[in-house]
Amino acid sequence: MKTPPPLPSAAVTCDETVSLFGKGAPTTLSADQSDSFSRRADASRCPRCSGEGRRVPAATLTSLVRDKARARLASLDGFRFCATPVCAVAYFQPAAGELILCTDVVVPVFQKSADPARLVCYCFKHTVAEVQQEARAGGGVSRIAADIKARCAQGLDDCERNNPQGACCLGNVQRVFREAVAEAAPTSSPPEADEDGGCCCH
Repeated sequence: MKTPPPLPSAAVTCDETVSLFGKGAPTTLSADQSDSFSRRADASRCPRCSGEGRRVPAATLTSLVRDKARARLASLDGFRFCATPVCAVAYFQPAAGELILCTDVVVPVFQKSADPARLVCYCFKHTVAEVQQEARAGGGVSRIAADIKARCAQGLDDCERNNPQGACCLGNVQRVFREAVAEAAPTSSPPEADEDGGCCCH
């Protein structure tokens, strides 16, 4: 399985990304922009950065988007998650042309921040720093990832409501672990990713 590219070292925080577009940047596209965007052949891409967006369930927005931002939306259905680190958009709705900025999300978005203290596992509260520390300690196997798998198998996870990407975090956890191993011992081969992409959701 092909290993995904590393997270950019210059990833910015949600507050910093808003400045890229200015504090007055609109969070809803104009009628003409919306119509044009809706007609695009590939409407699954973020209108700000053109990054591919994955669908998120309405439950994710209900749980993690601030009340004021949710109140202006026509519907919570049909939104996609933008994972581009330097883009201020967290979610976008292709048909309606609506945008939700990452500053409208009640928790820091893993992909949009470079803070080691941010969560990578939202259900069981594991931080990036915690995973990195484990990787640097050696052993080659992540006990944190194993713990997440075990607890998910017991039905204790709720990724749709806890994780801004609306899906399992395990792929992100494994990615952070592999990158930390590679940084600690650049001449060694990092652990292989799970063939299923690292998802342990049941």
